[in-house]
Amino acid sequence: MLRGSIITVLSTNEQEAFRVASMLGKRDRGEERVYYRKIGELVRSVLIPSPSSILDEAMALSISSSFYFRVNNEVAWLDGEKALLLEASGIPGVVLADDTNLFMKYFGELGISKFVSEFRELDLEVPDRGIVYVDRAFNVRGVGVVVLGYALTQVSVHDRFIAYPMNLEVEVRSIQVLDEDQDSVLPGTRVGLALRNVRLEDIEGVQALVRPGTKFINSIDGFSRFKWSDDAREVHVVFNGIKVMGKVEGNNITLARELPMTSGRALVINVNARPRRPRIIGYAIINA
Repeated sequence: MLRGSIITVLSTNEQEAFRVASMLGKRDRGEERVYYRKIGELVRSVLIPSPSSILDEAMALSISSSFYFRVNNEVAWLDGEKALLLEASGIPGVVLADDTNLFMKYFGELGISKFVSEFRELDLEVPDRGIVYVDRAFNVRGVGVVVLGYALTQVSVHDRFIAYPMNLEVEVRSIQVLDEDQDSVLPGTRVGLALRNVRLEDIEGVQALVRPGTKFINSIDGFSRFKWSDDAREVHVVFNGIKVMGKVEGNNITLARELPMTSGRALVINVNARPRRPRIIGYAIINA
């Protein structure tokens, strides 16, 4: 049965990010910012989010099992922001620094400093979070509605899920991975799922498929703040690829829309931070 690893590559230099990704996989012909490599029963997905979008980077990291961070010998404030984002994600990775001493000077007190090393391949298991993150939905003639995304749970043909946020039950008709049919896949795998008995307009804007019976939360009680970040009243919360707005009240966050309650870290982002101030406020640990 196929399983997957999901890797996010970050760098302030986009060309360097693509160079690292090319060492880990081959660019997908239909997706400019995704590279793949199949190693036996493992499908490695390498994501290169746009360095100009902090939310794209947060969403990629929130579904990833590891990261690569490329830092040259001219450290800028954006490197610091990306370092805080990686710290907030809590996932392990590989830091590729041109000047290790310089990196340690700026980021030595962060936990990610222990990941500074030479290039090596790092594929880690994706924990079962009970959802499928969806990044695209469309119609295929003769097949029907198809969603593309990343299985963050085991998925089998005939499984039933709840489409989020529209709360509509759907059934998996068939599964494809790299254009090959599969009966079942394990967490971490990039999937195309054909859905049964649903219209595209019924799930317009779908962000995830959630296991039936999953509980939902409408607030986060307590989160860890970084001392380098400014306070904010309104924030983005990114969790398992899902992005929602929230209002900060003391050390709690009231969500504008409920989130599926699965275990993991939610990243707290303030896109309206002052110039040259980190937009990463902190993170919340959520336990199902």
